[in-house]
Amino acid sequence: MSAASPRPPLARRSAAAVGRGLRSALGQTGAVGWLAWLALRHGLTLRRERLGVVLDQTKLQVRFTAWDALPLALLAALLLGGTAILQVYGQLSALGAERTLSRILAQLVIRELGPLMVGILVLARSGTAIAAEMASVRLSAEAAALSALGVNPVQYFLLPRLLGGVVSVFTLVVLVDASALLGGFAVAWLLRPLSLQAFLEALGEAIGGAELAVTALKALAFGTAIPLLCVAFGFRVRQSSTEIPQAVTRAAVVSLMALLLSSAFLSLVLYA
Repeated sequence: MSAASPRPPLARRSAAAVGRGLRSALGQTGAVGWLAWLALRHGLTLRRERLGVVLDQTKLQVRFTAWDALPLALLAALLLGGTAILQVYGQLSALGAERTLSRILAQLVIRELGPLMVGILVLARSGTAIAAEMASVRLSAEAAALSALGVNPVQYFLLPRLLGGVVSVFTLVVLVDASALLGGFAVAWLLRPLSLQAFLEALGEAIGGAELAVTALKALAFGTAIPLLCVAFGFRVRQSSTEIPQAVTRAAVVSLMALLLSSAFLSLVLYA
């Protein structure tokens, strides 16, 4: 009986693990970049006779991502605004600075909390559904069947989800920000009656070009990243339906990390 070969040193095993992880990350990044390029290329070459199909699929995506999620998003935004006011009211009232409540609320909600909450909500509801759907499409060879029928799979599957994601996230961010500001004002008025006119004037002073720019950029980044990443991970399945939950989990984790990192990066760039 031959002796068992010795295990490689710990340093070598660690380096190999790091190398495998880096190779996997680079492969995933390349796949996402390739999908983005395909969406851009096929979107620019979209023919007029196929525009109706893309628009119909985009409407369905917007309905599922934005319209169906609107009640939950508005309720969460109202609670978010009210909770934010409750957290800062004690300190501000002790300093006699109640008039700054609206400014702090606007900066918290519009800069950070509103877009991030919408991104997480869209990822939890729609992103995971996109990943599972694309995994099923991959296993059933539906894309190949559509190609055989003359239907462009990129224009049918990827492009509507990208357009729907951007439109849905941007719309939800606007509505969630407004709802959170309204909820914050309602809680502040219950704690210490404030003038609506003074509240709106303070909002006008607090919301400037930088706040609107960072909100728009985050909405664009989140609306693009979520469907791209979820489609990419959905299409990575190879053999059986047991891979679908793994693909959905990976898509959710990586998309969440992308949301957090991009949110922090944009805030750092615009406010540093």
